[in-house]
Amino acid sequence: MFTIAQHVFQLLFTKLRSRVTGVWSFITRLLHGDAPAAHVNKQDSPKTQSSSAEVQDSPQATPSPKYPQVIQYVHIPGEWQRKLYPHWPESAFKVPDPVPEGPIYYITKGDFVRRGATALVERLPTGHISKTPLPNPYNPYEEQRDRQSMQHEYDVYCFIGPSPFIPTVINWDSESKVLVLEDYANGDLETYLRNHGDTDADTRRKWALQAAQALESLHNIGVIHQDITPRNFLLDKNLDLGICDFAGSSFPGHTASTGAPGPRYQSRAWGRGYIPSEADDIFSLGSLLYFIMGGEEPYSQLDEEEVEVCFENLDFPASDHLGCGTVIQNCWDGRFTTAEQVVQGLVEAGETNRV
Repeated sequence: MFTIAQHVFQLLFTKLRSRVTGVWSFITRLLHGDAPAAHVNKQDSPKTQSSSAEVQDSPQATPSPKYPQVIQYVHIPGEWQRKLYPHWPESAFKVPDPVPEGPIYYITKGDFVRRGATALVERLPTGHISKTPLPNPYNPYEEQRDRQSMQHEYDVYCFIGPSPFIPTVINWDSESKVLVLEDYANGDLETYLRNHGDTDADTRRKWALQAAQALESLHNIGVIHQDITPRNFLLDKNLDLGICDFAGSSFPGHTASTGAPGPRYQSRAWGRGYIPSEADDIFSLGSLLYFIMGGEEPYSQLDEEEVEVCFENLDFPASDHLGCGTVIQNCWDGRFTTAEQVVQGLVEAGETNRV
């Protein structure tokens, strides 16, 4: 444990470091000739309404005369909606001509699911899930980066091959970089658990074991996921768990250093260019197990900067009250060095709980 003075000092240091990192990132982009672009809020967006077009606005981080101050994503109904809404006028299905400055028009492929860091996720009329790289004509560099991320994710799926722990690839369009995946009927683990807080202990233990087995299957072939969080695990119609979202994952011969799961799933901050390892995935798995068994993230009452300080000082939340508390602590403190050890620990914990 550390003193209050140490805690305050390290919290101030963490905030200062984050600001210095941001300034350095900005300077680096200028040196590489990347002009500042309009900021697009790429967090999950509310579900689209049944209207001819929906506008989602995000303020620009650094105003520039070259780019609009506000980027608007306008969803234009696709052909799939004509049968659903035959009374809509033809103009509802058309992109305005000429296109006004500011909006980015997107013709939908299916029902809106969410907007992630690099892709728009939709549920197609077939029931499958479509991931489309986010368009951004105002920042070609960012648009190309998102397309490359989708290509990388497809490459990871191909490398893994058929697996009971990942969605099946239904289709891939190499030109548009659109990836179509098998749908998991009960959605992502995070949303499901927040909406079903009464999920019984046996089901939670099953998910904990399946999550560890999924990670073990990846590590066994050299894949580092690098974003182990509840939102990246899916539940099928039988409430069995699978893992998804490999846009930021590394596999043999193809290293990725983009993105991070967040302070509650990292032992420390990942600096620019940091390459995560199996140990990072295992630490994240400990936090995932904490969420599965307890229904909330580690230190949910603290802000992320405080959590970062706690974890860097090996100050982890108590987990004795959870069914696999020792396993969680072993993931956090580094006693478990392989996903196989986590699986074995969960099996032993499950046998103990049944006695």
